[in-house]
Amino acid sequence: MPPETPPEPQPWWPVQPMKRPFVHTLFSSDMVLQRECADPVWGWSAAGDKVTVIVEDPKGRALGKGAVAVAIAGADGKWMTKVGPFPAGGPLTLTIKGSSQQVVLTNVLVGDVWLCSGQSNMSWPVRSSMNGEEEIKEADHPEIRSFTVPFCPSYVPMSLPQPASWEVCSSKTVPSFTGVGYFFAREINKLKKIPVGIIHSSVGATAAEVWISADGIRKHMPYDFHDQLDRLAKCTGDPAGDYFHDAEKWTAAVDSESAKRGYASDRNLNTSDWRDIAVPKPWEETFPGFDGLVWFRTEIEIPEAWAGKPVALNLGQINDCDITWFNGALVGINQNKGSFRRYQLDAALVKPGRNILTVAVLNKDGPGGFISPPQQMTLRSDADAKTIGLAGTWKARSASAMKDITLPFPRPKVGYYRTITGMYNGMIAPLTPFAIKGALWYQGEASWPFWLQYRRLLPSLIADWRERFEVGEFPFLIVSLSTLNAKQTHPVEPGYGELRESLWRTARTVPNAGIVVAADLGDEPVSNIHPKNKQDVGRRLALLARHMVYGENDLMYSGPEFSEMMLEQIKDGPPPVTSDQPATKRFRARLYFKHVGSGLVFKPGNTMPNGFAVSDNDKDYFWANAIIEGDTVVVSAPEVIVPRYVRYGWSYNPIITLFNKEGLPAIPFRTVE
Repeated sequence: MPPETPPEPQPWWPVQPMKRPFVHTLFSSDMVLQRECADPVWGWSAAGDKVTVIVEDPKGRALGKGAVAVAIAGADGKWMTKVGPFPAGGPLTLTIKGSSQQVVLTNVLVGDVWLCSGQSNMSWPVRSSMNGEEEIKEADHPEIRSFTVPFCPSYVPMSLPQPASWEVCSSKTVPSFTGVGYFFAREINKLKKIPVGIIHSSVGATAAEVWISADGIRKHMPYDFHDQLDRLAKCTGDPAGDYFHDAEKWTAAVDSESAKRGYASDRNLNTSDWRDIAVPKPWEETFPGFDGLVWFRTEIEIPEAWAGKPVALNLGQINDCDITWFNGALVGINQNKGSFRRYQLDAALVKPGRNILTVAVLNKDGPGGFISPPQQMTLRSDADAKTIGLAGTWKARSASAMKDITLPFPRPKVGYYRTITGMYNGMIAPLTPFAIKGALWYQGEASWPFWLQYRRLLPSLIADWRERFEVGEFPFLIVSLSTLNAKQTHPVEPGYGELRESLWRTARTVPNAGIVVAADLGDEPVSNIHPKNKQDVGRRLALLARHMVYGENDLMYSGPEFSEMMLEQIKDGPPPVTSDQPATKRFRARLYFKHVGSGLVFKPGNTMPNGFAVSDNDKDYFWANAIIEGDTVVVSAPEVIVPRYVRYGWSYNPIITLFNKEGLPAIPFRTVE
């Protein structure tokens, strides 16, 4: 898909310039570091600055080799070093010291970190999962931590995700956790007795090509997506940073007086020709019938205790678009009409005594300006948990009217959920090269029409991510798609069959990849695309991980998997219909499986049809009689003399009847002659 940004303002558009922090935002208190490897730690400082990272126990004792590491910031200010390896455990303290700044991270655990990605079934939260209320009440798991990456498509790879932080699992925080990721983490934490971190980065309705880098596509899929990549290649720079710069240029262009007199930057601006205006209140009483650009200014007294500390600025709701400066620095832009304006002020901007807040508001029609109740307009500091009210009398000046403004307001170059490489750029690239144990992948609903391309696309994505995270061929655990629509009524139906096959082929051909089945977990009788049973999905992923990753070799971790078909003649076939009709040799197909465990079984209450279909030409399929004989299934149909082709579970919402005695469903499949 082309990378155009939607024409109307979107909730995910950036609202604040992102300053590169001393320590990358993935590193915060309550985080989980990957155990038993050298963990990269990085951030930004002045070029040439020496940065020291110290890892200590709660009593201030360094943890031996790997507990102290040093980095020198490069010409671009970026520094990076590695600490560890450390065994599972904690809590620990990380102290990061530069020449002029220091960050201390507390309650840090060491365990296994899993990246959870894909589309809406991975995004599906605990609160909306099966028995959500009960699950939330019992979610006291302090060794499970989650970092949720906010939605952010981008034309180019970003160095930071949108603001977020690690959360300790509790009844208060778990409702918004990814359900699949949480139930997986709960199993691993319980059985392996190690802390588990989940980094959740998924977006509903996204196709796989938005989650791979442009370089990854060019390297691993050189014959695909040419037009989209050519258009993306023209996008350079920092999309968000350019946007804020362009917005300041826009205000100067449409109101040259504001630039000449320094409406936003001059602390001693003469406002004698400005009007007094009550804020919050639509400006119609002060500027009747005016639609266009209006400037607002007010002075705020900051207490000494707040100086040099981050402060939250809440401006309430504004119609339509605001551009906000604090002490002359642009701190926020929001084009979403009526949305709440919440901006975080950098500590360096907060001065004791007199501070200047300037807001330019562009309103196209209707009531313009500040429209919230007064109590929603505040400054708040974590220094003392106090607030300063901002409601009152401000200074205001009308500028250009809408009818005279011909220059369109800038739009950020951030694309949307269908922008190729966009989710990688905004939601995966900022995470690399954070050390992870592996990845959970639940995606494909948006890709099923392109199932043949997907056979190459998903392996390419895996290879690309493994290069970016720099931890080798990490485990990649795949969820085969669940169900959609009414239960299957024909032997073969269009839908997810081919895409599930592409997922299975990836798991079988890519090293250190595996798959679990979810096609039996849909809601009955008509399945929503978001079945609520995420508990069994997480449990099955944990079974797979316990075998693949944690060395439980004797564990039955998979349902029956088709491996081979053999034809055999039916000895006692039906007699000819007429006496002059010659007897016909009839055949049946015997299907062999791996992962039969303690034996094959049909689902209780199994009746015809049971999900198996046969054909002699791979076009005309008929429901098959299926019986279990030992570790095999024998299928035949009276309409098919020689069943050369067999399909099982081939539908959006397939009939799933075959399991092993350990309770795991067979993987839907089709045979080839």
